[in-house]
Formats: sequence, structure tokens, C-alpha cells
Amino acid sequence: MTTTAVPAFPGHDTRTPAPPQQHPAPDTHSTGAAGGPYWEAAFSGTPEAVALIRAAARAFFERVRPGHPREEEDLLLVVSELVTNAVRHTHGPGTITVTALDDELDIAVTDTSRTPPQPRLPDPQAGTGGLGLHLIAALCGILQVTPNPGAGKTVHAHLPCTNHLTTDPRRRTPPPPPATFNPRPRTW
Repeated sequence: MTTTAVPAFPGHDTRTPAPPQQHPAPDTHSTGAAGGPYWEAAFSGTPEAVALIRAAARAFFERVRPGHPREEEDLLLVVSELVTNAVRHTHGPGTITVTALDDELDIAVTDTSRTPPQPRLPDPQAGTGGLGLHLIAALCGILQVTPNPGAGKTVHAHLPCTNHLTTDPRRRTPPPPPATFNPRPRTW
């Protein structure tokens, strides 16, 4: 299995809306594969799925990291952009998992396309988007893209946050330096 590293981007679908299918939310004290409390949900390939997933991500964050409004805003931005990309560019269902670790939130979005995200030059005057991957890169650094066996891919973003789950400063890793925004086209 190969993993590609790229920074991030957004999307829109005109098909008939359907509410996202949500897996039963695990108890926030459960331990996920990455070792922390986690939340997982499935979503449909409709634009409405983004708002529903965003609301569920907010509820999870408020349970596991209350009192950190800036981190909550950052998480909701990353979740919105990654799910929007999956909805806009793959037109199929997907899943999202958010795991709260000591000093980061691991956000993983799985979709039905094997094509990695492709950053593009934003055009604010045309209103066609293009800022999503750049915003995620500024907040999270590099995205990890892993093709799934059979079909699809998983995109992982690691959002640094304050050391909330432990008070041992030796276990805290410093966040990566923020990526600078360069409006020129890039090869990721």
C-alpha cells in the first residue's frame, strides 16, 4: 500500500439530497485505532451531508475538548473542507473518523475515488473555490493520502492542538510550522 503526502481542496454536487447515514457514535471514552477517544460517521454524496457532518463533529469536539473555541473552529474548517471535497469530487458515500489524541486531532475521510486531492489556484473573483487545500495545509501541514484496497482512498489531516489529554510536557510534540500561502500553481 502506498501513501502519498499532499496539502488540501473543496466541492459541490447537484444530485438529489439524502441525509447522511451515521454509524452509532462510539462512547467518547472508547479508544480508537490511534489510541484516543474517537467519533465515526458515514455520509452521503450530497451537499447537505457537509452541514450534518459538521454539526456532529462539533458535538464530538465539545464532549472531548470543551473550552477550546479556536481549536473547534479549526476542526470544523478542516472537516468541512475534507467532506466537501469528498462530496464534490467523488459523488459517492464516504466516512469520517475524528480521533482526539494528546496534542492533535486526527481527521480521516474515506471516499470512493482513488484520485488524490489536487490543489488549484484560487480565483476569488470567479467564486469557484480553490482555497480549501491551501487552508488545510496552513492548519495541518501535509495531508496523507492512502489508496484503499479495492477502491477509494483515505485522506488524513493532523490538526495540532493544546495538550489537553495529558499534563506531561515530555509527551507533547510541537505542532508543525504553518505552511505559507503561495497563490502560484504548485506541484504537490
